[in-house]
Amino acid sequence: MIDLNNKTEKLKYVLDLAWNIFFERLISKKISINLESSMQLHYASIIKSIGELFIITPYENFKIELEHSFNDSNKIDIECSYNNTKAAIELKCFRKGSNRAMDMDMYDVLKDIERLESLSHHKIKKFICLTDNSVYLDGKHSGHAGIVSIKDKRMITKNTIINPTWKGVWKSSSRDNSIRINSEIQFNWIRKEPWYYLIIDL
Repeated sequence: MIDLNNKTEKLKYVLDLAWNIFFERLISKKISINLESSMQLHYASIIKSIGELFIITPYENFKIELEHSFNDSNKIDIECSYNNTKAAIELKCFRKGSNRAMDMDMYDVLKDIERLESLSHHKIKKFICLTDNSVYLDGKHSGHAGIVSIKDKRMITKNTIINPTWKGVWKSSSRDNSIRINSEIQFNWIRKEPWYYLIIDL
């Protein structure tokens, strides 16, 4: 049993339970996901419903906000809190038919993890990636993709600096930088075809 008076423990429980419900509803086709925005909306809706059910004292409140701005240039996909105990969640959704560049997608995953690590006012920092394309977890990642791989079972050690092979020549400044990962991270994908997901708690 969780300690309902421990706001951090309770918030972790809400987020994990909400994700399990979201994913099972996705697998059973009770909901459909075509873009990251629909993933964000459905997951946040379940978080809100469960989060409010766990308000147990007159002095407690639960808040949730999508696309929360925490400085002039950055937003958090979902921020929620019990009073002053905050959680930050970053989401990625990669669909098989999107024709996206896989190396760019994987760079963005690592960049989100770096951004989450930099947040100092959140007790809980969670990254979730959802895909129906097994290439992200099982593909042969080489060249550009090999540097930024999020392949299943890949381990990144503490204080690792990732230098993308295109650094210095990419036209977009948002993807032309090194990434520093301060935590030890292993990419352990969960499989329930046709969907796969990755959760990293920081």
